[in-house]
Amino acid sequence: MNYRLILAAVALAAIVPFVAASAATTTTLTVAIGAQNGSGETGTATLTQNGSDVKVVIAIKGAPAGTPQPAHIHDGTCADLKGVAYPLSNVVDGSSQTTVKGVTIDKLTGGTFAINVHASAADLGKYVACGNVVAKT
Repeated sequence: MNYRLILAAVALAAIVPFVAASAATTTTLTVAIGAQNGSGETGTATLTQNGSDVKVVIAIKGAPAGTPQPAHIHDGTCADLKGVAYPLSNVVDGSSQTTVKGVTIDKLTGGTFAINVHASAADLGKYVACGNVVAKT
């Protein structure tokens, strides 16, 4: 009987669960989007991990019909937005879909980020909806 082979198999069996657990990643995350500045615009942003990219789907109720509303993932929180970290497609008629290249949901939840929607391209200073990107608990 080859004891070295048996010992190697036992060692591998002990290591595999640890490696699999440490490689776990968040595959989907829903961010609640709340109204700002009396807009009445609320909804969700659903983040889905696709390989090394994240698909961001925004669904907003109360958005103005036909008005493109710029959206971004900002550094910071809704209470204290910083610069744009990742641009997103405009929200039009309450919806937007963007693939953000080279980022993971875990990177976003490991930092301080918020998804923000502006009133319009002409009124970028007015924020109408925002949600903080935080890990599920």
